[in-house]
Amino acid sequence: MSATRALPSEPTLSLPVARSLTFFLLAGFGALHWMVLLEPSAPERALYGLAAAALVVGALLAVARLEPRARRAAAGGIAVAAFPLALLGGGVADELLRPDQWGTLASGLVRGIESLPGIRVPYRGVDEWTRIAIGAGGTVLMIVAALVAFWPRGRRTGFVVPALILLVALYAVPAVALDFENEFVRGAALALLVVAFLALERLRLGDAGNAGLVAAAAAVLALLLAPALDGDQPWWDYESWALGAASARSTAFSWDHDYGPLDWPRDGRELLRVRAERWPAYWKAANLDSFDGIRWRQDGSDPDGVGIPEDPVVRERGLQNIRVTIRNLTSRTYVTAGVALNVDAPTVRETRRADGTWAAGRSLRRGDAYEATVYTPQTNESQRRQVGLQAPVSELARYRRLFLPASGERIGQSGVPRYTFLFPQFGFQGAMPIEASEADRTQSAEAEIVRTALEEGPYRRSWTLAERLRDEADTQEDLVQSVLDYLRSGFGYSERPPREAYTLDGFLFDAKIGYCQQFSGAMALLLRMAGVPARVVTGFTSGSLDSETREYVVRDLDAHSWVEVWYAGIGWVTFDPTPAAAPPRSQPDDGRTSGAGGAASAPPSLGGDVPSDPGRRGLAAEEGTSWGWIAAAAAGGLALALGLALLWRARRRRGLMTPAASALAELERALRRTRQQPGPGTTLQALERRFAARSPAAAGYVQALSQLRYGGRPLTPTPAQRRGLRSELARGNGLPGRLRAWWALPPRAR
Repeated sequence: MSATRALPSEPTLSLPVARSLTFFLLAGFGALHWMVLLEPSAPERALYGLAAAALVVGALLAVARLEPRARRAAAGGIAVAAFPLALLGGGVADELLRPDQWGTLASGLVRGIESLPGIRVPYRGVDEWTRIAIGAGGTVLMIVAALVAFWPRGRRTGFVVPALILLVALYAVPAVALDFENEFVRGAALALLVVAFLALERLRLGDAGNAGLVAAAAAVLALLLAPALDGDQPWWDYESWALGAASARSTAFSWDHDYGPLDWPRDGRELLRVRAERWPAYWKAANLDSFDGIRWRQDGSDPDGVGIPEDPVVRERGLQNIRVTIRNLTSRTYVTAGVALNVDAPTVRETRRADGTWAAGRSLRRGDAYEATVYTPQTNESQRRQVGLQAPVSELARYRRLFLPASGERIGQSGVPRYTFLFPQFGFQGAMPIEASEADRTQSAEAEIVRTALEEGPYRRSWTLAERLRDEADTQEDLVQSVLDYLRSGFGYSERPPREAYTLDGFLFDAKIGYCQQFSGAMALLLRMAGVPARVVTGFTSGSLDSETREYVVRDLDAHSWVEVWYAGIGWVTFDPTPAAAPPRSQPDDGRTSGAGGAASAPPSLGGDVPSDPGRRGLAAEEGTSWGWIAAAAAGGLALALGLALLWRARRRRGLMTPAASALAELERALRRTRQQPGPGTTLQALERRFAARSPAAAGYVQALSQLRYGGRPLTPTPAQRRGLRSELARGNGLPGRLRAWWALPPRAR
């Protein structure tokens, strides 16, 4: 047996100790700052990330002793097992780690990451995927840094500089995006940690004191110089750059009608996502309440509010909550649905308008998210037919009013007198329109002038058609359906209509082809002339349902215009006269069985209420695997991979060693584990004599090893000799000594 030499005192800390110490100090410093990007901050996410990184570091240091092929395989397995832990630490719901949920997880993470360029931090929004993307970004950075810093490379360990870049990014990103107090002190602390990470593993222990003094002096000097370098203007205005990059991809709309060729964006770009609690709807951006004689537009006045019925039962049936996440849309108006009773936007001021829409305090942009309570009645034709004659209501008078040119003038001709006509409520049409005045003189006009302006003016054909449809209808629903039937007979869809369609009267009687603005504008025009309260609405159709996230994906192709009609006891009901072949129309054309009251089919079922947390995608009713079980499973996977790797290594080494070398290695290991290492120059013969005085069986064990190594024939120690050596190794140490001896030299069959 060769002599056993004591290890000399090492001049430096061992690499695993030095690098692990500085790694976790630097990672913890950066991670705690990173989680301030969320409001409220989430320091527990930083601790989860550090715990996962500790598992990774320990596992990588353990597999570093394996053979090259086994080492690479084990390290790869550790990396794969660590990634789910990083996601869990970042806030991903545990059930989304199941293989059948990977599609939902991937789409959600992509969505959250895509929203990051346009958000403001600390993020106070309600979009859960954005919060998850921020939190998981920090934990994943820590895991990747741990893998890079401790990746086994044969005789070397890890890649120091790339790991340092990742760790510094944990602090640098929030430091650039946020205003921290004592920023110079924080920067000095970061500098010290960086120096320690780079130098500690090579620093001689005797030089540690001097190195500490030098580092402290450098930090003090940096604190003195930093204020002088901190100018009023940033070296690089990253906030303007981020907002510019986000807005470059955003789309804005002008919602007022313009009956020329459609110039709305049609690129298929995703603009927003909507999660509806109960059913889909048409997502409203603006009400076009006023017809100026040429086109429908938003009225700048603040109208009297009328939106939902007084019956609490009917009201409750139509209420639902929606959550909207802005993707690539720029808007000063909240996109909601029906009549919005409330909007809750944590990061943007809301202003309620009386017509059921809400204005934003600033332009909504990518990453903004908000919740709204909306009233969107779900009715069918039979229910609407039961609504009796509606007595005139003063708040609804403005929805029976039109601003029309006088007789003998052309539509669109400038400098001509125009009259404001208030058409009598349907069912009370015994007289001509009862209010008329010249816009520029605001004086009363004679009834004959009113009749002449309608019967001989440029909208005489539209007025005649509206009178005929009104006279043929017994109920308001009959009239609405007659207008829909008229627009479905002989009309076509085109986003490049002929010039005759540039006016609504020309569209109705000459061109008979157009797009959503012509169809909705003409329907509202005829209904108001017939005395039915109606208005044009612009926004988006329901979009397409993402079955994974239970959200409606709304694209620029879904930009649309439709009509809302007032029904007493029900409220504003949606009708869509545009042909079903139009790109924005995402549902079949069957107005008489409409769940939304218009030419859209009944809304698809979402299978009950949809949970508000997108990270859980409608799985709240299921029993998901708990966070602890997932973490335990991942940790168990790491331990199993490590154990298999070590077992493979042990068997591999035994297979490569001769029986004598293997037996001698076991004896040396047993002596070391029981703290009975012989002194320098000790041989097998000397060890045999040492045991012979107290335990012949232990001496026989050593003698058998001598014969195995030097003899002509192999001689294996017997079980009795093995027991004798184990007893000798445990002598004088009581129960702990016996346990240690069993661990050092376990029983083995002959």
